[in-house]
Amino acid sequence: MADPERTAVCHVLEATEGGTRQYLSDLCLGLPAERFEQTAVVSALRAPEFGADIERLREAGVRVEIVQMVREVSRAEDLRAYRELLAFFRANPFDIIHTHSSKAGILGRVAAWRSGNSALRVHSPHAFAFEMNLPASRRRLFAAAERFAGRLTDLLICTCEGERETALRHHIVPPSKAAVVRTGVDLRAFHPQANAHRIREELGLPQRHRIVGTVGAVVEQKGHRTLVEAARIVLDEMPHTTFVIVGSGVQRHELEARAAELGLGRRFRFLGQREDVSRLLATFDLFVMPSLWEGMPYALVEAMAVGVPVVGSDIPGIRDVVQPHSTGRLCGAGDAAALAAAIREALTDEGASSRMAQAAREVVMREHSRERMVSAIAGCYERLLEVRAE
Repeated sequence: MADPERTAVCHVLEATEGGTRQYLSDLCLGLPAERFEQTAVVSALRAPEFGADIERLREAGVRVEIVQMVREVSRAEDLRAYRELLAFFRANPFDIIHTHSSKAGILGRVAAWRSGNSALRVHSPHAFAFEMNLPASRRRLFAAAERFAGRLTDLLICTCEGERETALRHHIVPPSKAAVVRTGVDLRAFHPQANAHRIREELGLPQRHRIVGTVGAVVEQKGHRTLVEAARIVLDEMPHTTFVIVGSGVQRHELEARAAELGLGRRFRFLGQREDVSRLLATFDLFVMPSLWEGMPYALVEAMAVGVPVVGSDIPGIRDVVQPHSTGRLCGAGDAAALAAAIREALTDEGASSRMAQAAREVVMREHSRERMVSAIAGCYERLLEVRAE
């Protein structure tokens, strides 16, 4: 039974990996339990390791319900998931239903609307599906679906100004229903560390090499193919450099084969999924985010918090936090030559890179703490309820 003294919030998420997984955990574990009674309706298909998150959420007092949702469009699977969500919302009253990412965003908002549940409907896109590298017809379909769901949305919470601008440009919601709450990270975990040389020894990374690394799922979105091609160009001029990818995903074997084909050998390492990302970031001389599309990536903000110089793609979400010649360097998405040039410049001009890294850390400390993000989300919920009560 719902506690009338607390705001009942239901989160809905299919994409239980990467940044959206972290975002759900941050909200469920960070929103004050004395003010919010939280439920998470999640799919467990994406990442087997998400099972540990489910147990941790339940131990913290969050109700977790499983509704299996698939990433790809599937008429049969999507209809089944929609019906399960519809039944759940009819049986369980909430004050706020907050959907996350594309699939849960469409199914969850439509089911909440059709169920007659009186909850206010909030959505966080975490990048829009119509920005993906897809055929034009598929992008138009996804944009139309987002516009329809936008009409059912009381508030769209974007992770950066660029994402909000995308939503307004595509007429997803009117400006009055689009807010920005910047991605926040755990500054107690992500901070400069002085033992990078010992970590390099543990990993077998050359002490005298410059380490260029990235963190993220090894999937098309993250642009790792561009990084492999750029590495070949950089290594021709700067052979004492080692490239590192931290993360797992469907493209790993393909990228390993391409790195071998290019003769990169031990100078391009795939470290797989790791739980000690904050320690690994401290070993990097340069963090690279070569993504093709993004919301505002956690890994980039975490690298900046650790004080590592950064290079990123010139796309919404990255350019919101990486200001050229101020907090980092930008280059064209998917352009290996441009990425290589930015990497060479960052490694060569150490003074400028260090100054930009310090400025970036100051921005993160000021604007991107996890506590600030969670507090702002709580404020969004409470303002929505206050307006409805007027």
